[in-house]
Amino acid sequence: MQRGKFGRFDSVSLGGIAVFGALAVVLTTISQGLGLNFPVVPYLQFDFGEVAILLAFFIFGPVPALVSSFIEFATLMAIGQNVAYFGPELKLIAILSSLLGIWLGTVIVARTGRSTIGRAVGLGTTLGMILRAAIMTVPNYILIVFLFTVPGIVGFVAGGFKLIGVTLTAENALVLVLGLTAFFNLLQLLLVSGVSFLLIRLPQVQATRAAGRAPWILSYTQRNSGPSVSRPASP
Repeated sequence: MQRGKFGRFDSVSLGGIAVFGALAVVLTTISQGLGLNFPVVPYLQFDFGEVAILLAFFIFGPVPALVSSFIEFATLMAIGQNVAYFGPELKLIAILSSLLGIWLGTVIVARTGRSTIGRAVGLGTTLGMILRAAIMTVPNYILIVFLFTVPGIVGFVAGGFKLIGVTLTAENALVLVLGLTAFFNLLQLLLVSGVSFLLIRLPQVQATRAAGRAPWILSYTQRNSGPSVSRPASP
């Protein structure tokens, strides 16, 4: 069994990985069915499937969350769900960059000696948002320039930009669409991280311990935070 900063691997964790991977697919399908599109750039869609991946991270650790991400990716590819414009591939890159930031934030906060779940999730989400927005700009640039083409993207999203009083042209389209896409990625991770944090903070969730163990993020932050109060002096 592997434990520590990368998570756990045993029968309970493997079962949880499969459950959360499958739940991510279900929530992604529901999100698509609800049509939770970003109104300015309508081919972008808010996706609650990432809540399941972040819950896998919080409960079992980073590597189990990665495995759940790839389970979701493989399932989406196999069933042909969200395949337009390299949907599963872009979704996987977005999730991996987000998980990297959240893990880095958790480790950094834990090493300060004053670690709490709130601080870990707060810094992790901030770093995840930065990494996600930056990394996702690269594949989106490639898609806009070489797949959609700039004139094509103008015709496709010009109506959405009119909602915010912006006239899209061939000269400003690339910068504006990439900027709004980065903003969407910030909102997406902030949304799913907030929902996941609220769920993991519920007393019912923390009291329900898989195989008698606390959620990974709780045990990791407590284990690495050091003593929270000073010991009384010996007489």
